[in-house]
Amino acid sequence: MLTDEDRERLAGQLVALPVHELVDVLRRVLPSYTEAGSGSGLRTTLVLATATQDEDQPDRPDLTLVAWPDRDRYDGGLGPDQGLWEDGHCAQCDVGVTSNAKRAYCPVCGSRCFLT
Repeated sequence: MLTDEDRERLAGQLVALPVHELVDVLRRVLPSYTEAGSGSGLRTTLVLATATQDEDQPDRPDLTLVAWPDRDRYDGGLGPDQGLWEDGHCAQCDVGVTSNAKRAYCPVCGSRCFLT
């Protein structure tokens, strides 16, 4: 078990990463926390998301899931070193997605997403 100091050190390392590298680290971690209900047909996946609030409607944030860049498309790389500027929808499960890359994978169903 980690101590508070260990978790603080890990948090400091994560905060130091640029967004595209943080997304890649979390791509490797979050799917490990997927839970499938035995016999219920339900599956719960831990995902990363952005929440955008309009000052005219602060009680209604727009939630968008962060899609994992298609590393094959970027020759094993993480895609462009930019913020989460690319947006779109997953054609398979119809969730809104964002990414630093134009080609990415839905964090819910794993389908390839084409972002603009």
